[in-house]
Amino acid sequence: MAEKRDLLDDIIDIQDNWGAIQNPLGDVASTLIQDPATVKVYDPSDYKVKPRVNSIFCVTCSTRDPKACTRCLDVCPVDAITIKGSSVKVDDRCRKCGLCATVCPTEVFICGSQAPLQLYKQVAEVASKYEDCYVTCTRALGRLPKENEVLLPCVGAISEELWFALLCEYPNLSVYLPVGICDRCRTTTGEERYGDAIAAAEELSGESVGLEVDERRLNHEQSRAYRRSQFVSSMATSATRLVSRGNPALAGAQAVAQRIQQHTKQLTELQRTLEKAVGAQTSQNRRHILTQRRKLVMAALQKYPDLAEGFKLEIPACDSSRCTKCGDCVKACPVHANDLDREGHFSVEPAFCVNCGACAVACPEDALAMVPCDPQELVVPDEDAERRRRMAAESRARAEELKEKGKLLLDKGMDALENLEKDGK
Repeated sequence: MAEKRDLLDDIIDIQDNWGAIQNPLGDVASTLIQDPATVKVYDPSDYKVKPRVNSIFCVTCSTRDPKACTRCLDVCPVDAITIKGSSVKVDDRCRKCGLCATVCPTEVFICGSQAPLQLYKQVAEVASKYEDCYVTCTRALGRLPKENEVLLPCVGAISEELWFALLCEYPNLSVYLPVGICDRCRTTTGEERYGDAIAAAEELSGESVGLEVDERRLNHEQSRAYRRSQFVSSMATSATRLVSRGNPALAGAQAVAQRIQQHTKQLTELQRTLEKAVGAQTSQNRRHILTQRRKLVMAALQKYPDLAEGFKLEIPACDSSRCTKCGDCVKACPVHANDLDREGHFSVEPAFCVNCGACAVACPEDALAMVPCDPQELVVPDEDAERRRRMAAESRARAEELKEKGKLLLDKGMDALENLEKDGK
């Protein structure tokens, strides 16, 4: 159902039409007089990056067991990854698709601008401004992307956790991939990877990702809410801020930036609250590591805690009768989620545990087993939201109290008037 238009929408349309009359050639003239050397040309390699590697977090390296985790090896379409001893290497065969980074549970592979937090910001900014935000790949687009097109080396470069976090806030996400485009791609594992990631995120969030296969049907219109915010904000500040009057788009852009900054602040506060609740370090002074993907998921669940029920969370459980307190499990955990205190008691912090199973593999006595855990462990109370709810509840209670006192005073006043009337008679 289309949103009902009002006078403000008509004014915005008139403003746009007047702008078109003032500049009938749009940006064509300025493009023609540009220095050809400064005109940006489409180059697929600009959107691809070879991952850097931090072997310290590798499950296989930490356990010295080549079968402990093979996800990156399985997803790499050209077998460019080798793991030997304590070293992970990516050779020159790498297609820079980013798939290894999306499947690694401990974020061994670092792809710069394609890191989960960076990708979230990029997609969120686009989805906040436009009616539709398209995620696509270099092979599918084949040209410079428009402002509402997020261009990746492969759509599979977005993990299911990132899709989930985005879908919780932005239901206007779509994938643009022409029919058969993946069949001709040498990144042969990409189609299955993005298919699985999107399906899992849709099931967890209850939202869906759109699909467009025809470039002619792509919609590049800014969203109604963004245009209204842009117009109203610029009008409200034009009297005092000449820069807003000179550049009306600035006001809307500031609103989007503020929303993204608020999300970044939420991530920081979430980690601070979590560390305050369980401690920032283990008894061996190893700092707990909260992966970017886990952080995004937990931030979304702060706002939508009921969605936690869909997650399958597993953590290690210890059979104390078998445990020899050797500490191999603690040494093997890449994110330092588990602990063995001075008395030899094993414990694990579910929020930090990424279910990689490294500790269970490393245990020489098979004393650890991965067991299901309550997914509500991923929900960290939002202190600011809780404080606002408490203040609102206190305000309502105070208002009710004043209301009751007012009624009592009113009743007493009416009684006094009735008594005066009787005495007068």
